[in-house]
Parts: sequence; C-alpha cells; structure tokens
Amino acid sequence: RCDMEEVKDEEESTMNEGEAAVSIAHAKLLVESGVRAIDIGIITPYSAQVTCLKMLRNKDAKLKDLEISTVDGFQGREKEAIIISMVRSNPKKEVGFLSDHRRMNVAVTRARRQCCVVCDAETVSSDRFLKRLVEYFEENGEYLSASEYQSS
Repeated sequence: RCDMEEVKDEEESTMNEGEAAVSIAHAKLLVESGVRAIDIGIITPYSAQVTCLKMLRNKDAKLKDLEISTVDGFQGREKEAIIISMVRSNPKKEVGFLSDHRRMNVAVTRARRQCCVVCDAETVSSDRFLKRLVEYFEENGEYLSASEYQSS
C-alpha cells in the first residue's frame, strides 16, 4: 500500500493523495518523453480525487493542458494516453462503485496508445472483474510499484 490509504472529503467522496501524486508523476514522465499534455487524460471515479489531482496539476505549468475528469465526464471521447486513478485502498478491501464494470470498461477504453492504471492491487483485486484487469496489465504491460515513482 505504500502509505496510500483512501480518505473521505467533507462531501463523503473518496480521495487518495498518494495515488494522485503517482498519477501526476506519470503524466509528467509522459510530457517529458514528448507526449503533449493536451493528449493526456486522467480519469477517476471520485469527484474528490478530481479536485485533488487538479490541485497537483496546477503546481506545474507544463501540465496546464492535462485534462482531469470523472469517468462519466470522459464518456465518448479519447486521448492518446489515459491514466486511471482507482482511489480505493483500505484494509477491508472495499471497492465501492469501482464494482460498476461498465464504468471501468469506459475508463479503460478511452486510451488510444497508452492506458496506465494506478491502484492498490490488493484492494481492487477483491473484485473478480478488477482482479482480471489488474492481472492483464501485469502480464501485458509494464508494472511499477508506487515506490518507484516516489524515488524519481
């Protein structure tokens, strides 16, 4: 878990500051490797996480064109690179409305070239569909732990 537990905001929406930091760090790496910020989107199911991500994005002028939205806000559109922040990380392994598989399918299919999933694999793997998704990414993509982002 890398000390990245979820918390609730005043409106009872869920956020995860550690995951937000990793998501922004990945977006920065993409921009540094030549992807335009306008071609990158960060999707998350929780409005509190959108707010947290936007606060972090606003600290870096190179990321000002990076789009951050909820899953529903991205419906019907695509970006070259999509970063999905799943947010949920808790000892009870509760996934909340990540269990809405239709929504998760929409999120994953927004990416044209790269889809990056930022999640607590232990928590989200309590859901069978999400477990298969995480396993697919582990087997077919590049797998990095959050600590590898924190050291860069």
